[in-house]
Amino acid sequence: MSFEIFHAAVSQRNYPEKNINILLNAVENGATDSGVSATRNLLQMIKPRSTILDSGGSTIHAAEKAGKVILSDPDLSVYKSDETKLNLTPEHVIRAAVALKPTAMVSLDWPLQKRNGERDDEFRKKLPVNLDWAKETARLRQKYVPEIRLLIPVQARDLDQFEEFMEGLSGLAFTGVSLPHRNLTPELLIQYLVRLWQLRVPWVHILGTTCFAYLGIAAYFARQEFFKMVTMDSTTWFVNGNRASSFMSPHNLLRCNINEDTWIPESLRNDCSCPFCRNVSFQDMAFARYSSRSVFLCCHNAWVTEMVARQLYKNAKTLEQLTTYMMNKKAMNDMKVRKAMDALFVAQRQYGFEMG
Repeated sequence: MSFEIFHAAVSQRNYPEKNINILLNAVENGATDSGVSATRNLLQMIKPRSTILDSGGSTIHAAEKAGKVILSDPDLSVYKSDETKLNLTPEHVIRAAVALKPTAMVSLDWPLQKRNGERDDEFRKKLPVNLDWAKETARLRQKYVPEIRLLIPVQARDLDQFEEFMEGLSGLAFTGVSLPHRNLTPELLIQYLVRLWQLRVPWVHILGTTCFAYLGIAAYFARQEFFKMVTMDSTTWFVNGNRASSFMSPHNLLRCNINEDTWIPESLRNDCSCPFCRNVSFQDMAFARYSSRSVFLCCHNAWVTEMVARQLYKNAKTLEQLTTYMMNKKAMNDMKVRKAMDALFVAQRQYGFEMG
């Protein structure tokens, strides 16, 4: 299958099972000797199928939102835990890649903040930095770790900005692109995917989301073989299970909080087929100890995320089949699914290619 899910936020204390795909972070996993050592132990323990090393752009995003000073000095440490500043460069990312030997890595980027409306000034400010960092990461990768595949994160808010960004990568050797979900809509994601298909980019990674609507879009482009590989990642399995005590539906990944205060009708049965739910009722989950419940929910959530992705891929032979499947499975108030399917039909008519 050319459609794979990667799990972020995996650690020695929190991992759903062995032999999964995982997403590491150059700051959290590769910025210090202790972080590298712990991550190597993690990799040896769970033996992942594939590993992507994210550059830490999300750390820059969080630091910028917090008002920290952003530095870019390869001779200084990352300042991972400093409360006032962050230092991160392509050199730091490459050092992490050399130490951790992932299957693929993401070039360093300066993310656009999540905004409503036009913010062309921010794009203009960050575009030259993002292109310089992409090119420097590519140069260093070719020099030190040419065997590791390279994904370039495209920071754009609309198709015009996307075109300008991609034009700036002209002549650069890379394996694929990463699309951060922060400023994506279903319509924009489809526009980007169509354009990347036209540009013959072989691998697209959708960064930071595994929501049902976006999974459906990605599964469709993967099943129709527009790309050699389509991948996605998120921390949702962990955030919902560990922090929110949320059970993710095996049908559409809708989350529902489950704890000792949750009212659960006696007639409500757990129909999940995952190995963790075998002979476990919702009442059992609700009254389990917090630590046990968190571990259980994390494992369940990760498993059903991959299972839902497989089912979407299986049911994406045609656009009509996918639409019927997703509309039957979606939550009643999930408007993104309808928008995603409508946008796919629009793309079919607009771009004039056969989909399905």
